[in-house]
Amino acid sequence: MKSYKAPAAILFLLSLIASGTIFSQVGINTTNPRTTLEVAGDLNISDGMEIGDYGGLKDADTSTFLIQESSNQIKSLNVSNPTGVALAYIQEYVIEDPNLDWVKDFDTGIDATDYMVIVTSASFNQELDLTPNPGAEDNASIPFASAFVSGGTWHLVADYPQAANIDETAMGVWTISTLIFSNDVSKQYGTVPVPMAGNSSASASSPIIN
Repeated sequence: MKSYKAPAAILFLLSLIASGTIFSQVGINTTNPRTTLEVAGDLNISDGMEIGDYGGLKDADTSTFLIQESSNQIKSLNVSNPTGVALAYIQEYVIEDPNLDWVKDFDTGIDATDYMVIVTSASFNQELDLTPNPGAEDNASIPFASAFVSGGTWHLVADYPQAANIDETAMGVWTISTLIFSNDVSKQYGTVPVPMAGNSSASASSPIIN
């Protein structure tokens, strides 16, 4: 009959069962576990991990994410806190009394290294007239608004090309809504050069996401 040497952890567990003593909390590298199992140190899982008995998220619940930073540290992100750090932010800028309908450069001061800014909508509150250039009366103009990086921060530009306020003395107001992503929770790809070779259409040699 073959005999096997049981690992020390199994022998320890069996001894607890035999003595009738089972601890409700287990700690590894800690003598004061705060949960059923607490590991004070690195944890390497080489196979799958199953999580059971979890319920769906309700409106009143706290939404928390775990984020791994480049230093391999894990931090909790509570997105339910209206004044705390979030996965993304929605910010509306109300820009008053620009030069006619033109916002050439508004510096948001948002660090382009840490965040990505996208303009989601833009509107202007003044009645416009097309420019008196020859043929302009046959044209139309739609609002143009965009975010761009300059000097390490995000800037906004807004304009109605080929149009301006009918009343040049009126105080115009641009309302620009932006979506701001943290670079910690989004992946930023580098620049993709696209040689058009004089054509009006082209195709990517390979998709950036497959």
